[in-house]
Amino acid sequence: MKPSFTMRIILSVAILSGGLLFSQKSSAAALPPLPPVSNPDGTLGLCYAFYDDAWMHLAGESGARWDRFDFRWNAIEFEPGQYNFAGHEAILQRYNAHGIPMNIVGILGSPAAWRADCPAIIQHAPTPTLMGHIREDSVGWRPCLPKGLYRAWNDPENTWAIYVRDVVTHFRNSENKVNTWEIWNEPDLTSYWLGTPQDYAQLLKVGYLAAKNANPNATILFGGLAYWGNRVFYQQVLDALAADPEASAHNYYFDVMSLHLYSNVYQAHDIAAEVKAAVQTTVGPHPMWLTETGVPLWDEDPPPTDPNVPWPPPYTATAGEAAAYIIEAYAGARAAGVERFFVFRLHDDHAGMGQRYGITRDDHSLRPAYIAYQVAATYLRDAEEVVGPFRGSIYRISFLSAAHGRTDVVWNSTPTPRTLQQPAFSPAITLITHEGAISTLASTGTYTLPLGAATANQNPLEDYMIGGPPVLLAYGNLGDTQPPISTLDALPTHTLPGTLALTWTVTDTQTGYWYAEIQAARSDSGPWNNIAGAQQTVARTRFVPTGITESGLWYFRARTRDQAGNWEPWPSTAEISTTLRSTRLVTVTLSAFSDLNGDGIQDEGESNLEGVTFAWRDATGAEVASHTGDTWTVAQEVPFGEYKIIISKEGYLIAQIPLEVEVGFDPLHLQQHRGLLLVRGQSYLALVLNKK
Repeated sequence: MKPSFTMRIILSVAILSGGLLFSQKSSAAALPPLPPVSNPDGTLGLCYAFYDDAWMHLAGESGARWDRFDFRWNAIEFEPGQYNFAGHEAILQRYNAHGIPMNIVGILGSPAAWRADCPAIIQHAPTPTLMGHIREDSVGWRPCLPKGLYRAWNDPENTWAIYVRDVVTHFRNSENKVNTWEIWNEPDLTSYWLGTPQDYAQLLKVGYLAAKNANPNATILFGGLAYWGNRVFYQQVLDALAADPEASAHNYYFDVMSLHLYSNVYQAHDIAAEVKAAVQTTVGPHPMWLTETGVPLWDEDPPPTDPNVPWPPPYTATAGEAAAYIIEAYAGARAAGVERFFVFRLHDDHAGMGQRYGITRDDHSLRPAYIAYQVAATYLRDAEEVVGPFRGSIYRISFLSAAHGRTDVVWNSTPTPRTLQQPAFSPAITLITHEGAISTLASTGTYTLPLGAATANQNPLEDYMIGGPPVLLAYGNLGDTQPPISTLDALPTHTLPGTLALTWTVTDTQTGYWYAEIQAARSDSGPWNNIAGAQQTVARTRFVPTGITESGLWYFRARTRDQAGNWEPWPSTAEISTTLRSTRLVTVTLSAFSDLNGDGIQDEGESNLEGVTFAWRDATGAEVASHTGDTWTVAQEVPFGEYKIIISKEGYLIAQIPLEVEVGFDPLHLQQHRGLLLVRGQSYLALVLNKK
């Protein structure tokens, strides 16, 4: 680590030597790696890292501890019951021989032609071999249902169950063990799965039961979702699983939900959180893994000669932007609760893929994304909690670790350079760029740091899908073990809708206040529901709970957290309360007279009417109250809004009285003695229908 300098010198060093703070457009030159990551936490993985020994070593040195690749049925079982595992065994043996501690996710799927319940589908076969085997099947991935899928999982006619059982059994007993299996790849795309969501639920069920029978300790993944191809597919599968009366006894036939997201760092959080919540709501909590993520590059290829071809292509990035993607997408995914994060891929395999996704090139040279991957594996490891995102022009996600303290990932989400300014709550912090450059930022009461602009907006909406160059702010162990102390400020006895605001005071004599959590309940002892957290209260002591609209007595309590991560304990009972008034007491007193001359005034000879119908209706026409008689007095507690009183009597014209119940506490009183006009005559118009 470099020695500490004054703030001005440090910022100058950051500006001059950390150029990616301001620009991340391109980096075609080969880069030296950081020191090998020897003690990662196992969160990070790669896809298809096994191609040769050099790439295996690069995978291990990057900090990856997972490699995900296919165990394709049509590349393993050429004839019924005749399996060839030599290619897969060779891959696993090479990892072991090199001492690279790599876990494997094996993707199961793509039935052999004679096992598929569909006609042969010829697809592009990029190479004549697959996993070390000569490709005897011209189809790269067969998206058809296996034969016998709807038979019981232990029926000898269920070919899918037999394949899964035999493969999982082999690698359970092999010296080179595989214990994690993914059921198909991207089943929400027709290029991989031609069945319905219900068919996939059956595939998952049979695969899960067969795999667990072969290896009870196996971890079974839901097939990684492409998501955008069919956004309702996974929910339809979950609904089918939830409807299975036996599913709950088998963890709903999957142990981990998996997802594939590309190109947009913000979706790595938001969509992962959406899918994770849907899983929990439908079938209960399951871990979430992001088993493919990345962004293809455009700046290492020549532009097309055809001017009608868009360039850069949509949803692509420069090599420098792709490096920022690694850090920012990883931080966002972890904040959403993603437990494993697999980058697609280690190298391009450009001849087979046609695009450049690799964090290394096909000549084994490193891209900036490889360095960024090492930075994530080194400095964002061992986090017990990831807090955020704290959204805004400057985006922030905080990693909290008992071993390493607090580390914030910050970046500029806008196309304009920004300057981060925040109160200093430690003598100094360590800055780490996504290139691995390290410096120390000394405190003068405020930390000030320039952040480069976002540049990646290659998409139809021209949204900035990747932030500017990210910076890690490593505070380390702040030495603060004392939680803050807070008090919710008292509320009035009654509160009107739209005026409820919660405020609080907080005291912390060391690192200072960070954010609060607030809960609401309908009794002073709960049950409590969260209504505000970090995103709503960071650096704030006021919150407006717009979601609380129901009338009645409401109770609130809060706890606060300091910058070191210390939590104040929850109060055992409510701190404050108020009665929310969304209604108002309205008294209506009505009567009617026969207004013979129509002047609205009861003159001599204009008598009071009997048998009058009074109807009080809301804005939708629904009846609030009604009465028939000579006079009517009624008192009702009604919601604020617009109403009307309808007065009617046979032989008289109907009269309407508008009634607006405004927001307020005081009772309202409507009193009217209303004149009704006699019906003087009636006319009838003939209606003629012409039938053609």
